[in-house]
Amino acid sequence: MEPTTLRAVMAALRKPETGCPWDLKQDHQSLARYLREEAAEVLEALAALRPGDPATEAHLCEELGDLWLQVAFHAQLAADRGAWDIHDVERAIVQKLVRRHPHVFAEVDVEGADEVLTNWAAIKREEKGQAADHEPRLLDGIPASLSPMDEALEIGRRCAKVGFEWPDLEGVLDKVKEEVGELQAESDPVRVEEEFGDVLFSLMQWARKKGVDPDAALRRQMIRFKGRFASVEDDARAAGGWEQRDLDQMEEAWQAAKRKGKA
Repeated sequence: MEPTTLRAVMAALRKPETGCPWDLKQDHQSLARYLREEAAEVLEALAALRPGDPATEAHLCEELGDLWLQVAFHAQLAADRGAWDIHDVERAIVQKLVRRHPHVFAEVDVEGADEVLTNWAAIKREEKGQAADHEPRLLDGIPASLSPMDEALEIGRRCAKVGFEWPDLEGVLDKVKEEVGELQAESDPVRVEEEFGDVLFSLMQWARKKGVDPDAALRRQMIRFKGRFASVEDDARAAGGWEQRDLDQMEEAWQAAKRKGKA
């Protein structure tokens, strides 16, 4: 009889003697690269998602399944050595969510999302046994595994919690313009890199305050770029190759693709 649950499939794949040789060779460290890859593919699927569109909905569902497989694989490795299993993973996160949402599962009142985050931070400190006057520094403990983009957002979020934040969105945009001006004024390679970093960091904070996911925005922009450039390439091929097209002709094909996409 074939297994009908992911946990049963993983147990069969990891069963000594009869399991899959590749799966039996894996450990937590060898699987790390696949976890990163699958997480990235989920983000790509999210960027391409058009809610209600069957193809992109199915693609996201499939990619989430691949990511879930990685969680189940790590849990099976732990179960094999008698440490914990997938049920313990679920139990732990359920307990954490219930504990950190007393406004839902207990008699605690809150006045909006900001107070929810404040309570969450306080409960988290209590869980770790940290007194308010012995907390780690505000920007300590940011996971090293975060991408530079996500780390920039996390830095901004943490600073905003204590009031180190622009009072309005226009102020952030003014800062972006200021940094762009400083970048344009620089010629020294080292300073150019520093100013370019300032521009990127400021843009990340504008996106955070605006409620834009910069990772998703960039991924969607790249999807649009690839689609439009494919039209430019088709036009060049129809003309006999890239050498038959100058920049003005390529720009014309690009604009035609852009108009088509908007239509």
